This record gives sequence, C-alpha cells and structure tokens, in this order.
Amino acid sequence: MIVTVTLNPAIDNSLTVPGFEVGKTNRGEVARTDAGGKGVNVAKAVKRFGLPVCALGLVAGRNGRFILEALSAAGIPADFITVPGETRVNLKIHDPVKGTETELNEPGFSVPPARLAEMRRKIEAYAPRCEVMVFSGSLPLDAPPETFGDLITIAKKCGAKCILDTAGAALRHGLAAGPFLIKPNRAEVEDLLQKPLRNSQELADAARTLIAMGTQQVVISLGAEGALGATQQELLIARPPVVKVQSSIGAGDTMVAVLAFALVEGLPFRQAFRLAVAASAATVAMEGTKVADFAAAQALLPQVKVEDAVAV
Repeated sequence: MIVTVTLNPAIDNSLTVPGFEVGKTNRGEVARTDAGGKGVNVAKAVKRFGLPVCALGLVAGRNGRFILEALSAAGIPADFITVPGETRVNLKIHDPVKGTETELNEPGFSVPPARLAEMRRKIEAYAPRCEVMVFSGSLPLDAPPETFGDLITIAKKCGAKCILDTAGAALRHGLAAGPFLIKPNRAEVEDLLQKPLRNSQELADAARTLIAMGTQQVVISLGAEGALGATQQELLIARPPVVKVQSSIGAGDTMVAVLAFALVEGLPFRQAFRLAVAASAATVAMEGTKVADFAAAQALLPQVKVEDAVAV
C-alpha cells in the first residue's frame, strides 16, 4: 500500500480567462472545482494506477469536508485530522489566448501543536502497514519547518520508504531526515542550493549534491523540458513528448505517484523515470486537477526519450 500525507490541502478552482490582464477586470468561467493539495493529487493518481492507497492529512471547515467527500467518491480511504479554521482555496487561471497559467494560492490554516503530535502518532500507526509513504506539498501556518523531517524519521523507523515533494525550509529539513526519493523542480533546487541551474551540467551537479545530502534517488522536474533523474549509479535526462497543454496542475504529483508505484512494483529506476515523465505529460494534456491513468501514460511512453545525462 501507498500512503500519502497532505498537511495543507486545498480546493482548486480552475478558471478559463481568455486574454487575462493583470490590474484589469477580467471575465472568465469556472472550468473545474477539485479537491486538491499535492498529496491528495498523488493519492488520486495512485488510485488510477491500480494500487491500494490511503490518504492522511489535516483538514478544516466546510472546504475540508468537501475534500473528504471527494476522496470518498473516488474510492480512496482517508484518515484526516480536523483542525480549527478553514481549508484554503487556490485559484488557477488559464488563458488559452496567451497560453499562460497563473496560480493564486492561499497560505492555509494554522495547526495547533497538539494536532501535529496526533499526526506523528498516525504516522507511527500507518507506516508499518505500507511500502511507501509520500509527503507532499507545503506546511500549514505555524507548523515548524522540521515537521516533514520529523514525520519521515518516524516512518523510516517503521520500515516505510519515504518520498518527499516540498520546497523551501521544509525541503531542507526533510532532506536531512534521509527520504528515499525527493522530487523538487528546478526553482526549488535553485532555492535549496542557492545557485542558478542554467544547463544540463549544472543540473547534473545539483542532482549529485542532493544525493550526497542524504537521499537515494532524485527526480528534478523541468516542465516542458522533461526531467533529470539520479541515483548513486545513474544520471538520466528525459525528454517528454509534445502535447497540447490543457493544465499543468497535478503533473508533478502524477510523476510522484508513478515513482511511488514503481517502488512498490520493483521497477528499475530508468523504467520508473521514463514512465513517470510519460504520465506527467499525459496529465498536462487534461483539464483541471485531473491525473492520468496507466493507459494514458503507456500511450505516450514510446515518445519519451531517456538518455544518460553526462552524454547530453
């Protein structure tokens, strides 16, 4: 089983606004309203890939109930802790004329220390029952930056392989706990290492640095350029197929879900990396907070080119 942990979920409102302009009144229409948050998206993708999954996390208020109802409707078991306040709403504005996508993300609720202690106990209960535990997304307000690191330490002691997909101080502290795999994007790695990554060589060097910092596998997502993947033995770059972009929402989360799927299924890293890039591209071609299934990923797999990064 795969368990996802979402400490700061969201409702994603996706709007289509042709000719969107900053500082002016814009007219658009709500394309979709979805239960979101990175770990929730990962859980949905794992479900579509046919593996057992359980979603853990924190929720608050009416929006939190919407998320739990959506997970139930999708057939995903959920065990969330209720906290005071209201779950955030994120706005995604897609402009089909300019081909742009703008995100406006709320910070989310505050979480009392007692609820974080309860989450640690929940991790202790679930980690022995799963092969992979995925920690995704941002931290709630007032949550210490060490939160993911603390939870990863607990999960590892209980035998779970941990995947981390977060940013900033949460990534730095989480990486120090030694997750099995991390999946940052280029900007998040640049922020972590405090230097620009302008070409393939600098990306490769950064991946090696991240491996040396305590993780066994790294996948750096590069948007339309694909991704760079690394283990202690391999350094790979993947070029995705060209698809008509509908929404980038959930693309990275689908990638994480496939990497978790691959760990459970025992796939070699090169094969897992290629499949993850194919699934991410398939998700980009879908509207709203949707995620691709195995068939959609397989359809694009022949178009994904994977090469040794040192040869690029």
